[in-house]
Amino acid sequence: MVTLGEYSRLVTAIHAAAVTPEHWVDAMAEVRHSLGATTGAMLIADDTGRTAERASLSPDAHQTYREYYHRIDYVLAAVERSPVGLLHSGRQLIDSDVRSEFNVDWIRPNHMGDGLFVRLTGNAQPACFIVANPRRDEPFLTADRAELVTALIPHLQQALRTEKHLEDLKRDAGDLASAIDCMRQAVLVVGPGAVVRHCNSAASSLLHRADGLTVRSGRLRASRSEVDGAVQRAVAFALGITDGGARSGTSVLCPRPSGERAYIAHTFPFPAGARHDWTEPRALVVIADPDNRPQPPKEMLRRLFGLTNGEADVALRVGRGQGLAPISEELSVSVATVKTHLQHVFDKTDTHRQAELVRLLTALLP
Repeated sequence: MVTLGEYSRLVTAIHAAAVTPEHWVDAMAEVRHSLGATTGAMLIADDTGRTAERASLSPDAHQTYREYYHRIDYVLAAVERSPVGLLHSGRQLIDSDVRSEFNVDWIRPNHMGDGLFVRLTGNAQPACFIVANPRRDEPFLTADRAELVTALIPHLQQALRTEKHLEDLKRDAGDLASAIDCMRQAVLVVGPGAVVRHCNSAASSLLHRADGLTVRSGRLRASRSEVDGAVQRAVAFALGITDGGARSGTSVLCPRPSGERAYIAHTFPFPAGARHDWTEPRALVVIADPDNRPQPPKEMLRRLFGLTNGEADVALRVGRGQGLAPISEELSVSVATVKTHLQHVFDKTDTHRQAELVRLLTALLP
């Protein structure tokens, strides 16, 4: 029925749609054209019914099916209950309920009185492949058509598995990127030559200031040449492209032209299992800013440790390194009251000295 070249083109279109799902409509059009049909579609059940986004339907038929008729599609319901891979004659399925609203008001007006149907997946939300055509004297499901569709079924199934796998990978990558973006520390993923492959919001903000560290030509660079050399070596060690391939992390002090306290750039190798032979090595760079020590919100302290409003005010000021007298003056209370509040804070947070309280406050935020 089709030449080897035509069959190869169909298979290529199907697998291309797995990588780029918006091409499913084109793939369905190719298949239905090869089968001599007017309509080809991949319909997938979901929580709301069935989606016909992957179909070479007329706009009106597509809209009315999506808005209403998918709910009463007895033909596809029968296919979804059938074994995976079993070919069905459209004529036999449609004739099982010729007086139904779906047949009278949707199938007939859209000239889909015959065709072939097959269930592709066996999960709770099955995917089905359909080809529809106006009813003729001879049944649409001929031996030649059955042979071609049977040959295409494994490719359609594999394409759906590939698409699902790629969707899962994309979602996992998005979740990981979102998690990294929530971190208050500057985090970068770098490749060979310290080329930046990803950075979170904190890293983008830090590098934009170009105060000791920046990105030039896509690479992480330090402003001072000797520091830049140390950064490049640290990245190379983490990537395992020096020292015989051994991968190790290290830390580099990065002075800032502004005169503020130097950054500390920590490099970490990714676990060996996270690298595949066909991909370039990656390393993690975490840049710590000693002056960036955000404190937890006062409401968090009150909720976690049961502090009063006054006790939380004192705790936060102690965390910023203020002395008791300045705290007393700022809060307009006596030093004795500040000491009383501080003792209550120690008791409720299970700390005993101001240094312990500062460490606790610093560790509360992720």
